[in-house]
Amino acid sequence: MLYAGSARSSLVGVAVGVAGFLSVLALVFFLASLPVPAVGREEAEGSLIVVGRVSGVVSGAVLDYVRQLVDYAESVNASLLVIEVDTPGGSLEATLSIVGVLHSARVPVASLVVGRWAMSAGTIIVECSDYAAMQPLTLIGAVQPVELTTSGGYKPVNESKVLNPVYKEIEVCMRMSGRNYTVARLFVYQNLVLSASEAYRMRVVDGIASGPLELASMLNNSFVPRLNKTLILTPPLRVKYYTVPPGLVLAQLLSDPLVSSMIASMAMLVIILGLATGHPLVAVLGIGLFAISLFGLGLSASLVATALLLIGLLLLAIELAIIPGFGVTGVTGLLLMMIGLTVVFTGKPIYITGEVMRRALHMLIAAILPPTALFMIIVYKAVKVWKKKPIYHPVPKEAQGRAMERIEPGKEGFIIVEGEYWRARNIGERTIEEGEKVRVKGKEGPLLLVEPIEQ
Repeated sequence: MLYAGSARSSLVGVAVGVAGFLSVLALVFFLASLPVPAVGREEAEGSLIVVGRVSGVVSGAVLDYVRQLVDYAESVNASLLVIEVDTPGGSLEATLSIVGVLHSARVPVASLVVGRWAMSAGTIIVECSDYAAMQPLTLIGAVQPVELTTSGGYKPVNESKVLNPVYKEIEVCMRMSGRNYTVARLFVYQNLVLSASEAYRMRVVDGIASGPLELASMLNNSFVPRLNKTLILTPPLRVKYYTVPPGLVLAQLLSDPLVSSMIASMAMLVIILGLATGHPLVAVLGIGLFAISLFGLGLSASLVATALLLIGLLLLAIELAIIPGFGVTGVTGLLLMMIGLTVVFTGKPIYITGEVMRRALHMLIAAILPPTALFMIIVYKAVKVWKKKPIYHPVPKEAQGRAMERIEPGKEGFIIVEGEYWRARNIGERTIEEGEKVRVKGKEGPLLLVEPIEQ
């Protein structure tokens, strides 16, 4: 029996390999096509205010974003950096690292609570900024740390060795900025929550503002204790927003505790399933999912992305060098590499002119079009082969073959006819010896009826 399976599998394997290669190229093209700030002279008149936004769960991805935000504000000589905060909280380690970034910034930093709230980790970020303000109807507070339980819930942390450092961090920040630092203890030990008007009345924040421009106008000519200088803003004020890069958006999604815990659970189930069913290659997919769940540990997104790149390269090398074909291992490696590439290359802002950007895009298009056309041809051929019905050639009567083993009369054994192996029954009157020629006399279901050829 002859089937189109071998050609089909080879074409599909090639198609999958080319698809992975083109996916990486497409990813590079996508990242390269993202809008970037163009080089240009800043207007001589007016002070520049850079505005960023911290929203969602505070994680390693948010930490990377704040670093880039501060670097950007410093690179464009901004007079003031305003961070809009709308978060329910997040990783304590990432939050304390963000505080360190804000304390080392060479530009005055003002935090503005927007949207709904700045709870827990968001409160720490706001209070450790040079200026703290809130939009009307927003909330701040509830800083007591919590930890995830094995059941997926939350349990408050009451250990003094955890609470005291958090409390002291907030107290020092509020004391340095001249705010009512006695509230810091209430934030941490009693989970105090304040509205915007209450926070302003208790001198927890420096003011209430509807947006960055109003906040900047309020802060003009105020003293910045951390930098030991006075903030002087020259009208007209110019606002420039720094959005979250796409790679960090993906990292932020994967850093969500609920998402990362679900991915980790899926990883464990896939690993157990692969080992229990005797398919260890399936467990490779579980290892890849487990690597992706590392985003939820609060580590730097760039660090996790680098780890994903290395693991993906290792799996891809194993697939190409050791395991024949292109299967789960190679696909998992490509997936990890694509996620790693998406996140790791969203580094510091790149300032290039529009003409250079267009030239780079043209070069990328020229590099991508030929393999894309080849890929489409391969897919077309693979689909044609896939739709073909199996080709069956019946064994002709009186065809000759050769016995692969000793077959006694009336017994069954294996023979080879026209290059294919068959199970056959000896209908002759004598034993067929191994290597002896036989003649096909008929067929019963999957069995061939053969007899020895008399010399």
